[in-house]
Amino acid sequence: MSEVRDTRGRMLFAGSFDPELVSGIEQPTHVVQTLFDVIGELSTCCAKENIDAIVLDERLLASDSDSSFDAIRRIDPFPIIVVSGENRIHKLADIYVPQDTTSERLLLAVTNARSQPTQKPEPEEFDLDEALGFTDQTKTTPDGKSLGDVDLVRMLLHDPSNFRTTLLTLLKEQTEWKYCEFVDDETRVPHNAEFAQLRYGHQEHGILVAIGPTKEQVLRWGRWTSCWLELHLRHRQMKLLAYRDELSGAWNRRFLSACLRREINQALHARRPLTVMIFDIDNFKQYNDRFGHDAGDEIIREVVRLLQATIRKGDHVCRVGGDEFAVLFCDPEPPREAGSNHPTTVEFLAKRFREQVARAHFSKLGKDAQGTVSISGGLATFPWDGSEVDSLLQKADERLFESKRHGKNTITIGKEK
Repeated sequence: MSEVRDTRGRMLFAGSFDPELVSGIEQPTHVVQTLFDVIGELSTCCAKENIDAIVLDERLLASDSDSSFDAIRRIDPFPIIVVSGENRIHKLADIYVPQDTTSERLLLAVTNARSQPTQKPEPEEFDLDEALGFTDQTKTTPDGKSLGDVDLVRMLLHDPSNFRTTLLTLLKEQTEWKYCEFVDDETRVPHNAEFAQLRYGHQEHGILVAIGPTKEQVLRWGRWTSCWLELHLRHRQMKLLAYRDELSGAWNRRFLSACLRREINQALHARRPLTVMIFDIDNFKQYNDRFGHDAGDEIIREVVRLLQATIRKGDHVCRVGGDEFAVLFCDPEPPREAGSNHPTTVEFLAKRFREQVARAHFSKLGKDAQGTVSISGGLATFPWDGSEVDSLLQKADERLFESKRHGKNTITIGKEK
């Protein structure tokens, strides 16, 4: 069964709107003037006053609006974001409505958007081997002047992120075509070029485009290229199966151990802190016993989705087992807030995540179940709380149990003063 976005509460309008439009909305409404006001409303609203949808006057948005949407999503990933205007240039918006829309049409658009299933969260696309520290001194550059199949195998084993580039270079060397590229769709094929779909079975790998050869030659080399691209894809998929949790889409315990070891080494050399959070879902067994394992699975998936929407790009979510999770706060980018530092930034993210879980609605728990799920966790920071994988995880785990002793629904940062 598909997961459905289901939040209920106020509708927030930002900008200048027809008073008749606002007054025609059945649910509670609130009008603010700027995007900063939107951030303030999201940050201060309580669980009983959820913001269901945010309607933004397009005139408040710059042409590059991704940062504005990102700021909103990081504070609260639930609201439907509606842009009122004529230009559909804001790709991260959920809905577009014209400026002269009616309250009935606006409500219908929000309802339709909410009924769309949310996609299962996918881990960030990044070099998995690099994150796991699987690097060595194996030579990946060619021994001679020309590349060969052996070089492709070396790239698969030791430098998979550069495999496609090496494959294309080898193809150019072997064919001596005037022009040769991989493109995503036929609109990017030059008018004087031949092309071949790169397909292996039902799997699409793009299009091979070349100027100079015949159609038959491009098709023949296209089949050869497709085999290598399929091998590259399956090689990556097998690695992901080994390090990803199937139910939640988070990374698993194996990834946690390998990645944390690498991150500690990098933090040591860069002289920067690194924080780990261990948390679990309070009284998780009761949800399985009362509502069934499908409900428990829904909670796990939604908790991971909320967390992935809260943390930064370079951080990692891991499911250690059952309802226990670990988060590696290892994004090397500086804090977004001027003057902030690593511990306070991580503390803010952890507490924000706890609040998001407390406000979440889980459909399999029934219509009145909002606010019943909570988490408890503990934070440990390198180098002050530990300098090795085991010691750091143990300290975070101890603080998790301290949160349990203090009544649950708590994140313990360190020892009480």
